[in-house]
Amino acid sequence: MPAKSAIERRLKRFEDFENDYSPNPNENYTKKWDAKLEEFSNDIEKYYDENRQTDEEKEQKLKILREIEDYLVNQLFVNPINDVNYEVRAVVPFGSSASALGMRGGDLDMIICVHPPMGKKQKGEIKRRTNDILREIFNRIQSGKMLNGRKKKDMEHIKEARVPIITGFIDGVEIDISISMTFLVSEQYLAAKMIDAYEKYDRRFILLAAFVKKWMKSKKTDENEDYYKTVFPNSCCTVLLVVFFMKQYKLLPNLGTRDPGMIDNVSWVKARNGENGSFGIPNQSAKYWRESNYCEVSLGTLFLLFLEYYAYFDFKTNKIIVEKGQLRWKSERDAMKIVINNEGDKIEEELMEDVLPDVCSYSKSEMRKLRKQGLHFGPKPRKFEK
Repeated sequence: MPAKSAIERRLKRFEDFENDYSPNPNENYTKKWDAKLEEFSNDIEKYYDENRQTDEEKEQKLKILREIEDYLVNQLFVNPINDVNYEVRAVVPFGSSASALGMRGGDLDMIICVHPPMGKKQKGEIKRRTNDILREIFNRIQSGKMLNGRKKKDMEHIKEARVPIITGFIDGVEIDISISMTFLVSEQYLAAKMIDAYEKYDRRFILLAAFVKKWMKSKKTDENEDYYKTVFPNSCCTVLLVVFFMKQYKLLPNLGTRDPGMIDNVSWVKARNGENGSFGIPNQSAKYWRESNYCEVSLGTLFLLFLEYYAYFDFKTNKIIVEKGQLRWKSERDAMKIVINNEGDKIEEELMEDVLPDVCSYSKSEMRKLRKQGLHFGPKPRKFEK
């Protein structure tokens, strides 16, 4: 369904039935809500324009990053660290500060990408090596050998975190330093490039995502921080929710579908040589898609639709595939594999044998998890009553 028709259809749900309003079948609901929310739309755009990261702030952060990269390449990694020889592939920013979502006063997230690479299954060894590297960096910073002449405050090596980092302030800029040992370009870096690519296709994405992040953060206080984390997604997930929402209305393309080679198996050489700040998306290609798919709808109306979409979204039974813009029932994957991977005369037999395990086969912790997720409402089996 075209974006215009889909949006019109959804907006009919917001009519004022309390006042016995009878929807006019010939009325353009998008124009109606755009007019009603015109001032709010202006506020959304104004917030971004007045609070976006300045060129001076971005350059200050990049100078710190380049100084760190230069020291690592020419001083630190010239010798083995705990008997391992490392090669710096890149030191790059990621997160909001590395994209058009960077806001004034925002922090600098940087990732040091090193080789030799390691597979995801080697989690323990990855964490050990990561802390070895971060410990050396932290000691050099604390001793004044690294970032000499810059003002440093509250520097800390958080080694027990799920993802170990160095955090603190350099010349007033809050920084987080992490390590990547992936074979290809780190996902964190690519995510920032994807954000800039989506902006090329529709600037409303950046404006809406920035405002949604602001709105969600406004609910957080010093007193409710723990509860806030259980209710609201983090900044990265928030942006992904906006991406997925806009794809549902065909306001953003699926980049992997349009040009799979552009984002699959990206090497650092390819990323650096072909990148222009928005993942190498050609301006003409983005312009053609935009002109062919553009739908006139205001930021205020999009925010309303965003709230409505997720207000009724059942995350317990559905999952979202952001890159493909697909909605999938959580338990359908196994059944799909059976249909896809079996011969026609075997499918029915395999489907019927794919039964749920006996609840008594679960451990106590697994049973608690099921009940917490709302997946088991019946009486507890006797084995759990003791």
